[in-house]
Amino acid sequence: MKGRLNRNFWHKHGHTVIIYVFLAALMVFVSIFNKDFFTLGNFKNLLRSSFPLLMAALGQTLIILTGGIDLSLGGIVALCNVVCVMSMNPDSAWGFVPALGAAAAVGLACGAVNGVLVTKGRLAPIIVTIATTAVFDGMALLLMPNPGGSVHKAFAKFLTRGYSGAVPFLLFILILCLVRSLANSTPYGKALRAIGGSENAAYSTGIRVGKIKFCAYCLAGLLCAVAGIFLSAQMNSADATIGKNYAMNAITATVVGGTAMTGAVGDPLGTIAGVFIISIINNMLNLFGVSSFYQFICQGLILIAALSLSALHKRH
Repeated sequence: MKGRLNRNFWHKHGHTVIIYVFLAALMVFVSIFNKDFFTLGNFKNLLRSSFPLLMAALGQTLIILTGGIDLSLGGIVALCNVVCVMSMNPDSAWGFVPALGAAAAVGLACGAVNGVLVTKGRLAPIIVTIATTAVFDGMALLLMPNPGGSVHKAFAKFLTRGYSGAVPFLLFILILCLVRSLANSTPYGKALRAIGGSENAAYSTGIRVGKIKFCAYCLAGLLCAVAGIFLSAQMNSADATIGKNYAMNAITATVVGGTAMTGAVGDPLGTIAGVFIISIINNMLNLFGVSSFYQFICQGLILIAALSLSALHKRH
């Protein structure tokens, strides 16, 4: 009985355990070259720098669980960043409140557009989101051709460094718990995975496939809005080109974390490890003075390796 329970545990969570062991080993390796790595200040900086990607990757995880993909996440992040800053009144005590609402509404609307085109239009997610990437990027550039704007100083400080850095950590934990509970412990999460396993079979069991997929894209849009808002506070400005690498990074982190590109299999907790692995590797390459061009090559190789390992695991 105990042996069967162990086998079930490793079948469900084995990849997540392995990826966290790899993350721990990577952290030890980096600490050899950076003596300040295992310090509270460095971990705070790592979380702040990774926070927007964490949000985008969690959104990508929900979509990939359905067997879909969203290449427009970077465009949504950038558009929400621009709208947030443009809607903010830095001179008013509560001038940040309308900006939060505007950014959230834009993120939700962008996700809804993707969801409608995929579900009602019956179009391939990869084609839809390539097209909407151009639309969202274009809208962001139209609103703000050059980086700029100003942010409510007290709000920015609170969101990124409030209570000695506890605010971004608590916000991250809250969102992770909500997303993981949704994906792993609710009927909605079971429906996501059923659709990713076989959309036709899910439909035949009474699952409202279109509604479930539509909600996944909307949730991803909201998570991208959170990323855009955090970037606004982090940069104290807006940049319409800030999201150009987020879609690729989010996909890489999601796959490295154990989510199958074919859908159904994955855990948001693994995605978190994938994000930190990518962030730490990029920081390490920066520490060694490696060109950003080589960093892109390294990231592509990581994605290929993760996909290959996923396919090998599935065959066995």
